Amino acid sequence: MWAVVDEIATRRPWKEEQRKYFHLAAARLHERIDQAVADFDSATYLELQQKLQVARDSLNSPTYSRFLSEYNDVLEKINDETREFQFAKSRGDEAYYFYKKSLREGHEDVGEKRKLEENEAQMATHQAAIQRLEVSRDFLFETVNAYRLNLKSVQNEIADLHKNIEKWEIKLRRINHASIEIKQVMMLDYDRNPFGDPKARVDRCQTCHLGWNDDFMEDAPQPFAQHPLPELLQLHNPEKFGCTPCHRGQGPALTAGFAHGDGDHYWENPLLQGKEVFASCNECHEHQSSLGFADEFTKAKRLVIESGCHGCHEIKGYTDLPKIGPELTRIGHKTRADWIFRWLKNPKEYNPHTRMPNFLLTDEQAEAVTAYLVDVSRNDQFSYPTGLYAGGEVRRGKQVVETVGCLACHVVGDETKVREIRGTSYDIAPELTRVGSKVGPDWAYDWVRNPRHYNPTTKMPSLRLTDQEAKDVVSYLMSLKDERRHEQKALDVSSAAVIKRGESVIREFGCNGCHVIRGFEKEGRVSVALSNFGRKKVEEMDFGDTDVPHTWHDWVYNKLKNSRVFQTDRIIQKMPVFSFTGEEITLLRMFLLAETKDEPDAQYVHTFDRKQRNIEAGRRVAIMYNCQQCHQLEKDGAYIGALLDDPAFLPPIITGEGKKVQEPWLHSFLKNPTQVGQPNSIRPWILTRMPTFQFTEDEINKLTKYFLGLGNQELELRDYTAYRPDPLLLPVGKEIFTDFQCLKCHPAGNVVVTPGEGSTADLAPNLTKSRDRLKPEWIVEWLADPGKLQEGTRMPTFWPDGQSPLPDVLGGDAQKQMMAVRDHLISIGQPPRPVVTSR
Repeated sequence: MWAVVDEIATRRPWKEEQRKYFHLAAARLHERIDQAVADFDSATYLELQQKLQVARDSLNSPTYSRFLSEYNDVLEKINDETREFQFAKSRGDEAYYFYKKSLREGHEDVGEKRKLEENEAQMATHQAAIQRLEVSRDFLFETVNAYRLNLKSVQNEIADLHKNIEKWEIKLRRINHASIEIKQVMMLDYDRNPFGDPKARVDRCQTCHLGWNDDFMEDAPQPFAQHPLPELLQLHNPEKFGCTPCHRGQGPALTAGFAHGDGDHYWENPLLQGKEVFASCNECHEHQSSLGFADEFTKAKRLVIESGCHGCHEIKGYTDLPKIGPELTRIGHKTRADWIFRWLKNPKEYNPHTRMPNFLLTDEQAEAVTAYLVDVSRNDQFSYPTGLYAGGEVRRGKQVVETVGCLACHVVGDETKVREIRGTSYDIAPELTRVGSKVGPDWAYDWVRNPRHYNPTTKMPSLRLTDQEAKDVVSYLMSLKDERRHEQKALDVSSAAVIKRGESVIREFGCNGCHVIRGFEKEGRVSVALSNFGRKKVEEMDFGDTDVPHTWHDWVYNKLKNSRVFQTDRIIQKMPVFSFTGEEITLLRMFLLAETKDEPDAQYVHTFDRKQRNIEAGRRVAIMYNCQQCHQLEKDGAYIGALLDDPAFLPPIITGEGKKVQEPWLHSFLKNPTQVGQPNSIRPWILTRMPTFQFTEDEINKLTKYFLGLGNQELELRDYTAYRPDPLLLPVGKEIFTDFQCLKCHPAGNVVVTPGEGSTADLAPNLTKSRDRLKPEWIVEWLADPGKLQEGTRMPTFWPDGQSPLPDVLGGDAQKQMMAVRDHLISIGQPPRPVVTSR
């Protein structure tokens, strides 16, 4: 008996789980049916029943019968006339043949000609009769069909009343008739065996997780709950993909411990817990740094890039990224040896939010590295003018720094709002709170005037400061001093032996991973590759003398929290100490968990097509230059908004630029942006300046294709100058433009706005350059529904749902009216283009 019990129940706990699910699901469905019945609108139902009876009675009325009889009679007459028409046509074709034959034989058969004419006359008579009958048929059909449609409409309304009840009843019937059985998904060729041959993956998770697709199990306990992201399952159907590709675990197993993997000590792919489930996205989406449903994993990927992990570790997909640290070839021209020494000893002592980790160098090591860097700088021919900084004013310099956009990237003093809203423990550009004790005024003046003079590869852009603005900014920066007292250490930075030792220390710790340093151009990465770290076994991890629990997760967490935690007197570790927050450590651990060499079969992997490649390449350029510090891009960014009192002064949202602006204009703008304050600048009231980044042609091309990809556009050779406004629409467009009072918000032509002028409620982009800037088709699409193209825009919708507010203009045709406004915009402040005529 016990053998039977063991066979039926003990060894098959999933059967009891299914019984529990069916019981719970039935109870919940009964509740929903009862609620739907309680919500049923009986009064409306009775009213509709009366309408239904009236509609049915109308189908039995003499009037309907008469119309139906007339309709059928007309159909018969049409058939009769059509038949007679075909007979006449056949006889006419015969007469036509013999008549033409007689002509070819040299004589005209008058009899056949007469037959042809008679039959053509009969055809015309029948055709006219058919046309008259078809008019009657159409009228009678509409009349008869109106009775039928009325009945159908009432029936549909009654069905809609019952729809909610029937939906739950259908699901209840499915539950009541369901059988207890193993639910299995077979993913053919998903995996590879040790020899690289394809093999299937078996997935039985749905045997217990029966409610994954049931909307009435949303708040049910596990394992019966609905999947928390049902919209994600529309892209990753579990009936095809199964569950383990995303959640991991042991697919064929049917008991919780073994199925989840935590009950099998030897199973290497246990169930991913919590947010770490997004780590599995990397198997199919490793080339994408931004994933729509995996915000946490997107943050993790960006954290890896911004922390410079790729500088020391080889990571698949990250091998071609630029170094995140500044070039150090000329560091001796920028600051003093004693500052370099203190920085190397503890970067966070000077800047608590720097990305630079602490290598815990000894005094001797820090002195040696300082000596090497000073020596490299000494041998560099770089120089900058001196004495040009004089004549600045601190107050004006502070105002420039606070208005032109410096604080989007740099923190000064207690102004930390951008850092806080960005949500990272580190700054993406150096904090300037103590910069006056770090650099001299001559270097600072040269730097703010032209950052590329000192460092040709810097990400720091030019804000096109005037000489006076640069002097004022330098005066302000020089006032930001480090008032703390520091122990002065005598440094030997000239000794050849010390310099040589510095070269060894740099090579040992891999400083060249983040910095360009002369003499280390060909050096490789100094640490282990991470491309399969997610499969690293606990047995391969050294826990040193610590009491850290021996698990993969605990080792990684503690290693990232304190990279030297597992160091012993015999095992020296060189990874520097970062200052990641607990959340950042969790994100990085998620990323490392995703780093495996698992490669599903191509049919399961997201297609990384040309468009996706273009988007990803441009996205990395945007990340490198920190575009999101000022601009909202892909629903993220605009961090500078934390410093602005009014969103009207925010730099524009640029996600839709590819669909909006002409490619030649975008190229020119990225190459040399218009300075704020010029009469024809787009948003002259915004004091924040679009910097000159000195992008390379390759970077501009990547950004252009990126924006085009986001707008679902293709890069194409297009002559925008060939577009000519319709001369008939131009005066109408101007009239509409005036009637809608567009100039109340938009400067255009001779109407200009200066920085800081005007009400924030009445500020909109300058339209003067519309012809050379905006795509003609985009203007019409924008006018039709601005909110659809840019969520939250203040631009009103003048043609809601395609309806015209001007019925007397262009026949009330909304599309033509918008085209007329478009043509007027293109002509504002512009000389007419010559009409090109062909010879």
